[in-house]
Amino acid sequence: MAQLISKRYAEALFQLALEQDCVEKYKDEVKLICDCFKNDDEILKVLNHPEINSEKKMEIVSNCFKDFVSSDILGLFNIIFRKNREHELIEILDSFLKRVMEYKGIAKAIVESAVPLSEDNVNEIKEKLSIKLNKQVEVETRVLPELIGGLKISVCGFVFDNTVKNQLDGLKKALLEIKLA
Repeated sequence: MAQLISKRYAEALFQLALEQDCVEKYKDEVKLICDCFKNDDEILKVLNHPEINSEKKMEIVSNCFKDFVSSDILGLFNIIFRKNREHELIEILDSFLKRVMEYKGIAKAIVESAVPLSEDNVNEIKEKLSIKLNKQVEVETRVLPELIGGLKISVCGFVFDNTVKNQLDGLKKALLEIKLA
């Protein structure tokens, strides 16, 4: 239910961005806000605090972002706070960003590896995924040493896991399923 509500708010903002011909501008503003919230969870604690009323929350957000975001984005915050949906704020903003990426034909891929990938490796992955998906691809890389080796790529709801860890887990599972006489 919460995800459906978040998508509705995000879709409303997206439609407004289309009407205003401000899709790229709103995307940049929402990305700025998301980055701020994700890098400082204290502000989210304040915005989610039940004893702080919606007017005070709006004042906080307005003071933080009024010089950096449009009045339409601040208006979205106002509606979210008035409807007591602040606990869904990040999901709403993320849904909006995903909607913009869909609209622009961009797919986001998350590439996980045991060691940092070179720029050439990332560009090669991006190029191959772009050809395969027939979309522009943005790649986010993550280093997870526990993967031991190989790559795990998540894109468009699919996961391609060719890591040593996954192969060892598969081998372990197969060995546990063997019945000894």
